[in-house]
Amino acid sequence: MNRRWTLGIVSVGAMFVIAACGGAAPSTSPPPPAPAPTSAAQPTATPEPTPEPAQEAAPARYRWEVSTVAQTGAKASIAVEPQGTPHIAFMLEAQPGFVKHAELGAGGWDIATVATGYFYGPLDIAVDGQGAPRISWHNHDAEDQAFATRVNGEWAVQDIPHPGHDGWDINLTIDSKGRPHTASIDPSQFGSQSGLEYAVYDGQAWTVESVGSGPLPYEFGADIALDSRDRPHVVWFDDAGKDLKYAVRDGGAWTISTVDSEGDVGRFPSLVLDSQGNPVISYYERNSATAGYIKLARWDGSAWHMQRIDKLDKLFLGFLGARKISSLVLDEEDTPLVAYSDEQVVKLAWWDGSAWNLETVFTAAGLPLGQQVSLARDGAGVLHLTFTDATRKSSPGVKGVIKYARGTSG
Repeated sequence: MNRRWTLGIVSVGAMFVIAACGGAAPSTSPPPPAPAPTSAAQPTATPEPTPEPAQEAAPARYRWEVSTVAQTGAKASIAVEPQGTPHIAFMLEAQPGFVKHAELGAGGWDIATVATGYFYGPLDIAVDGQGAPRISWHNHDAEDQAFATRVNGEWAVQDIPHPGHDGWDINLTIDSKGRPHTASIDPSQFGSQSGLEYAVYDGQAWTVESVGSGPLPYEFGADIALDSRDRPHVVWFDDAGKDLKYAVRDGGAWTISTVDSEGDVGRFPSLVLDSQGNPVISYYERNSATAGYIKLARWDGSAWHMQRIDKLDKLFLGFLGARKISSLVLDEEDTPLVAYSDEQVVKLAWWDGSAWNLETVFTAAGLPLGQQVSLARDGAGVLHLTFTDATRKSSPGVKGVIKYARGTSG
C-alpha cells in the first residue's frame, strides 16, 4: 500500500552513494522527472559499490510501546486514519483460514472476521479519506485476487475474475476519488507469463492489465504508489536479472526502468513518493542464503542515489520465509524512515541528513519472527508498526501472534 509513516532503532551511519550515469535505452531509463515524463531518453543509473554501514552510538529518537493484537494470525498490514486510529489486517494461511480486521478503540482492539477460506498473503490494507478500510489478498480457492470494503459496519467481499492465478504479493492504495488500485503477481509457478499485474476499480468494474515485467515468481514482493495525478507507480524484483525495477503508467502505457542492478538486489521493495512526486524505495540486497543489506534508492529528478542502511544476518527465504521485510514512510520534510526485520529483530532506521540512525523495536525471545513489517505515520508524527511473532512455519503457511508497536518521539 502507499505508506506515509515510519519507525525507530540503535544508531548507525551510512555514506550516501551517488549512482553514476550512462547512456540508456528507453526500456531501462530511470523514471521521468516529476511531475510529468519527458519524451527524451533519460540516463540509466549505474550504482557504485556501496560501503558497509559504519556503526555509531546515538540516543533513540522514538519510545516504543509493544502490545499484542491477536494470538493467531500472520502477515499483518497496517493503515492509519488521518487522526491517528490504526487499522490492522491479518490472515491465517490454513484450510480453512481467515482474513481479519482489527481497529484500535478506547477499549482495545475491535476484531472482526472479513472472510474465511483458503487464502495466501501477504495481504494489504488501506483507508480512504473518510477512514473507511479496504483489504485485498489472494483467494487460493478461486485462484483470483480478493477485495473487501467495510460499508455501514459490514464487510462486502468480491473476487476479481481474471485469467491466471492472480493476486499474490498484493499491494493496495486509494486514489483521490476513493478508488482502489492494486499491484500483485500472477506467478510463473502456475505457468503465467503476466508477472506483475495492475488492477483498478472505476466505480463500476475492475480492469486488470500486465505491467510488462515478463514472468515473475511470487515470494519477492512488489509495491504501488499514486502521484498527485493519480498515476500509478510500481516497483518489483526482476528474478531473471536479479534487479530492482520501476515503472510508471502515463497515457495508458507503462515506462519501465532499472533502479539498481549491482549484485542480487530488489527483493521486498517498499515504495513511496515524496512531496515532489519523486520515488523513494527501500529494498533488500542479498549476499548469502541468510544475510544481506537493507538499502534505499531515491530519485532526485535526474539520477538515482543508493545507500546501504543496515545488515540483516538471520533472514529465512523461501515459501515459508521472508515477505515484506522492509516498510518505508516519509516525514513532513520528506526524510525517510524504514522499518525492517529478519527472524531475530525488528528495527527502525531514520536519516538525520548525514547518517542513518538505528533503533531496535523488538527482539525475538526464542521463537522466530515472521519477517514481515508494516509501518505507518500519522499526522502527529506518531509511528505505527505491526509484525508477527511466529509460532509455526510449516505447510500450509505461517502462523503466530500479531504485534503492534507505537512509536512516539521522546
